[in-house]
Amino acid sequence: MSTSAHTTTSAGRDFPELDAIRFVAALGVVVTHTAFFAGLYTRGTWGVATQRLEVGVAVFFVLSGFLLGLPYVRTALGGRPPQPLRAYARKRVLRIMPVYVIVVVLAFALIGRNQDLGFVRLVKNLLLIDYYDETQLPFGLTQMWSLSVEVAFYAALPFLGAGIIALARRSRRPVRLVNALLLGSVVVGVAWVGLTHVWDAEVAFWAQRWLPAYIAWFAGGLLLATAYESARRSGTPGVLHRLAADRATCWIAAGGLFLLSTTPLAGSALLVELSGSEAVVRHVLYLVVAVLVVLPSALGPGGTAASRVLADPRVRHLGHISYALFCTHMLVLELLPPLLGYELFTAPWLPLFAAVLLVSLAASELLYRYVERPAMSRARPAATTAAKATSDAH
Repeated sequence: MSTSAHTTTSAGRDFPELDAIRFVAALGVVVTHTAFFAGLYTRGTWGVATQRLEVGVAVFFVLSGFLLGLPYVRTALGGRPPQPLRAYARKRVLRIMPVYVIVVVLAFALIGRNQDLGFVRLVKNLLLIDYYDETQLPFGLTQMWSLSVEVAFYAALPFLGAGIIALARRSRRPVRLVNALLLGSVVVGVAWVGLTHVWDAEVAFWAQRWLPAYIAWFAGGLLLATAYESARRSGTPGVLHRLAADRATCWIAAGGLFLLSTTPLAGSALLVELSGSEAVVRHVLYLVVAVLVVLPSALGPGGTAASRVLADPRVRHLGHISYALFCTHMLVLELLPPLLGYELFTAPWLPLFAAVLLVSLAASELLYRYVERPAMSRARPAATTAAKATSDAH
């Protein structure tokens, strides 16, 4: 990323393509939310596909698992220790909170339907805990549920990482052990998703919001980090590296599985409760799609035409502003349609999408230049070299 944060590992390896992947994921989220406003979900397979672009959240979580987990995996396999907890926490706070706080305050100040929520709800949203205490987030902030889950992962990772490191150091085959632990996390996460759709409805509703419900997606990124680090240390590319070298195969497979997710196997596109089997199918498909999308840019050899396009500084810059895009687009979607004369479920989707995207990108550029980049520059002096591995992980 530019001066504020680069997707760079502690060993100095740069992952420039992941910035572009992050923007694509954010764009998918914008599509799915504008499509909902336009009433597109009920319009055949195309409408269902726009809803399923929520898979962008799974891509975010896989990216976080890979980039943030890499220093812990490296330590577990015999490398240098990860950055100190204080530096890690400082970097995470400065990475996400300045833009987030501005957007929350604006959502409460500018959206009439939020102005009766009160000061307590404002504080709960600023602390990213409203998601765990209320059935619905405030208008203009409904996408922030995933940021609440991200922050839960940020908080848990140093402790989970410490446990993995302690166990791996006692093992004669640390790579196998780490992979087994992460695969176990995937199994636990998928099982949690299935179980929470058959538990008592009131308990299940809240359990579906906790970190275990999404740990499989983060573990997918950590598995990529393990594959990357084990190959780097041994000098022998593994199966995932060979697959990553064929970007076309990865992305075609991701596209095919994405289309499978639009079938009834993965449930309705509407806001209705899924059955246990539908929830599991959708969750697993999103996991595999996200891993296949990220894989070539994380483990691939680079140097191809596609990698050069994705690593182009102009394309990477879209990744730089993608976090602000994610944060602002729902606020814009609340405020802009009345000015354009658009109403819920009847608005023309393409003009709505274009307008929301353009305004959100403009706002994101300003936030990146005048809020994110200065905040991240403050994090740099306090960060160790290893901290660079985790920058811009959202």
